[in-house]
Amino acid sequence: MYILTQSALLENCKNNIYLVEDTELEGQYKSDGYRRYERVYKVKYAHKEYAVTCPEYRNDAKEPKTIVIIPAFLLPGRPYPVEIYLHAIDLYSRAPERGQRWAAEETRKRFGLETFAHTTLGRALRAFVRKMEESGMLREGCGDGKEASGEGKPPSFPTKQSTRALRERAASLLQGLPPWADRREAAEFCHRLAIARFKEYLRFLL
Repeated sequence: MYILTQSALLENCKNNIYLVEDTELEGQYKSDGYRRYERVYKVKYAHKEYAVTCPEYRNDAKEPKTIVIIPAFLLPGRPYPVEIYLHAIDLYSRAPERGQRWAAEETRKRFGLETFAHTTLGRALRAFVRKMEESGMLREGCGDGKEASGEGKPPSFPTKQSTRALRERAASLLQGLPPWADRREAAEFCHRLAIARFKEYLRFLL
């Protein structure tokens, strides 16, 4: 089980090591008989690789047996912070005249990444919309969901028309994002969004 906690900015950590601390939660789980361990995730951002060290609590006599406290930017098992995926989705959704390759390349350059594939963007967009539908946030006025998620359709090369419904749904969810010209402000907004609005549903790539 993952629990989200407030995030600081990656670039502010020392020696590329990001330590997650939440004394209130730690006290709570220790009083419930959990033992503390650590779990480390690797994240790429701004030409660097960071080690994100998260507290992990285990208790075989409790449910859930394992609890991991993660920062709002982290998608466990994925190489980039959540704001990178949301930037790519937002960029592609707002520019229907452009393609996924363009949005992926612009994202790669803006965040200082060696690679960021258009196929990564396509998967993230589909998964993001699907999770939002499952959470109930896209039910009203969004059809039966199959058109958006691509369910029931054979895989094909993405076109502007085939991804239109996905882009429109994503854009409706990402309203309010500040201009990406200020990367720090936009990143902080994404982190707040993860905790305050989408909660566990923003773990769309898990």
